[in-house]
Amino acid sequence: MHLLVVTASLRAPWCTSLKDKRSVVKPLVQKIRQQFNVSANESGHQDSHTMMEITIAGLSFDTASGDSLNEALYGFIQRNTQAEIIAWDAEYR
Repeated sequence: MHLLVVTASLRAPWCTSLKDKRSVVKPLVQKIRQQFNVSANESGHQDSHTMMEITIAGLSFDTASGDSLNEALYGFIQRNTQAEIIAWDAEYR
């Protein structure tokens, strides 16, 4: 068993308040949890209006299935938010 931990940093320049940011992050995190059965939460940049960081953790049997999950998560986030992905870090623990 491998634990895949993904940290995604996103930027949404149109967000002018934390409430605007929450309206982007909260639905995205819920969709990720439902679609992939993983743990996901906002983990950084909590005081910034335009920057968001989401950490996702999921189990995989081997690195091949973990890599597949990683690619699926990246594509899913691209399709389900207008925020720009500015950093993507995936590691196995």
